[in-house]
Amino acid sequence: MTDHRTVAPPEDRVCGMTVDPEVARAKGLTLVHEGKEHASCGKGCMVEFGYDPDHFLNAGYQPSM
Repeated sequence: MTDHRTVAPPEDRVCGMTVDPEVARAKGLTLVHEGKEHASCGKGCMVEFGYDPDHFLNAGYQPSM
């Protein structure tokens, strides 16, 4: 099992931007991975996260824009 990094709920897992989960949910910018909802700042980050969630949750990953 991969060690996952600690991510604050309002953080976009890909770029690190602060995201309002309710707004993201209303815009369809959330994905569920391993039973946990992840909010994205925009479609690009959501697509990237959806393609390989474990990469972005890996303990060694540093979010960047």
